[in-house]
Order: sequence, then C-alpha cells, then structure tokens
Amino acid sequence: IPVVGETVFSGPFKMGPGGKGFNQAVAARKAGSDVKFMTKIGKDLFAPFVKDAFDRFGITKEYLLESDTAGTGVALIIVDENNGNNAIAVAPEACNELTVEDVRRHRDIFTSSNVFLTQFEANLDATYEAIKLARDSGARVLLNPAPVKEFDHSILKYVDIIMPNEIEASLMTGIPLDGMESIEAIASELKKSVDTVLITLGGKGVYCPSVNGGLVPACRVKTIDTTGAGDAFAGVFAAYLSRGERLERAIDYARAGAAISTTRFGTSPSMPERKEIEALVNEIIGGDKK
Repeated sequence: IPVVGETVFSGPFKMGPGGKGFNQAVAARKAGSDVKFMTKIGKDLFAPFVKDAFDRFGITKEYLLESDTAGTGVALIIVDENNGNNAIAVAPEACNELTVEDVRRHRDIFTSSNVFLTQFEANLDATYEAIKLARDSGARVLLNPAPVKEFDHSILKYVDIIMPNEIEASLMTGIPLDGMESIEAIASELKKSVDTVLITLGGKGVYCPSVNGGLVPACRVKTIDTTGAGDAFAGVFAAYLSRGERLERAIDYARAGAAISTTRFGTSPSMPERKEIEALVNEIIGGDKK
C-alpha cells in the first residue's frame, strides 16, 4: 500500500458493486434471508451497474432511490497483496442525499421486517429516522457504526445490538486499545447504552460479553483479502438472528461467513452462500453446538 508521495505498481484493477450497506444486504441474502435494502444512487454511468447487481443478487429495487443532483457513491480500495489488508477511501455522493422524508415515505420497509441492520455510510439524519421507525415497528435494531464519525449517541437507546470493530469501538468510547483488558473495558462502556455489544477483532475473532467466555475466536482459513469481512459478519449475523437463532449460534454462523469471505477477492461477490456457511460451522465449530 503506497504512502504519501509514493507511486507503486499494482496487480489487476477490478470493479464491483459494494458499499457497507449493500455488502451486508448481499451477505444476508446469500445466507438465505429475504432482504429489503434502502439507498440512493445517481443517474450516471454507475446506475445501471448498481441496478444489475440488485437483480443479480436477488434484492428488490423497490427501495433503490435516485438523485437528480449527485452521482452514485464510489469507494477506492487498495489491497496489500502480501497479507490481504486494505485501505479504503469513500465518496458517498448520493448516499448523503438520502433524506428523512425518503425514509418516512418508505416506512413499510420496517413494518414487514423483524431485523433492521444499518451503518453510517448514508446521511445520518435519515439513518437516525430509520432506526427510530424500525424500533417503533417492532424490529430488532442492529447498528454497525462504520465508518466511525461524530454522531448523536442518544440514538443508541433505540439500538438492540451494536457491532463496531475494535478501532471504531475505541474511538466511540475514548478508551485506547491495549490488549484484551481494554476491549473488555470498551465493551462495558458501550453496554451502558446498548444491551448487546459485539466487538469484531479481525483475525482474533469477536468479543461479546453476553456470550460465555466473552472472546469467540475467528475461524482459521487461508486469507487473501479481508475487504468486506466485517460486512459479511454483520449481514450473516442479521440473517440468522432473523430466523430465530440465539445470539451465540448466530455469532458462530457470522464468524464462519466472515472467514469464508476472506478467502476470495472482492466485497459483495465474496459473500458466501448459506450451504458454505453451515458446512464450515459443522466442520470447524461443531454442528452439535446448540
């Protein structure tokens, strides 16, 4: 990955659909759930590409809104070929134009759902409204607070489960990262606002104080690209939770899904199918774990 002022040669350039929300929606869909996804795109050369991706992954375009003034959001992802780590720059564009009125106009998306998963790549006011409407509709609200930014922490009273990674969790609480003791302290701080806390730790797994032992290890696989692994975790977790799986078992499926996604290049195309997830759970984690 180049540093400031440096030019490097790279491997092949690839373009694919993505964005945290879309990746998570695809992960949930491929994990076997019926998914409705709300976002806003531009009327530009990327728009047909996005619409085709919705069709290809079996996600309804009923809540795919269009902006007359902004382009479709894009992200530049640079992947280190040595270890699969990445750096990402995002231009949100039309995602920032999603409005409170848009959300209210399509509130039926919440009344027909039992789990609502969101993150912070769209307009924050629209996101806050969606969280409130989802809670009012009886859906279980899951928040992946990424990318991390300043936000109104009072919204957390409407959130059932929060799922930051360790860096996001540290920034949210102001507690510096320094081993597992700091992760435990961060989780304790977050639990003052949200009942259930999951902190993803990359290759170390996930920390959830509501699960016996707290630390749930990652599945060991041959990693080539970590891009989208957090989205795979969130989407798969939401899918299994929506089907009535208890917390610990949903985490098992989610960490299996995240692991599989790192064995492939790309974001949404790397999301695993339900049969792959369940096969890995049975093989590595143990199918008799109920």
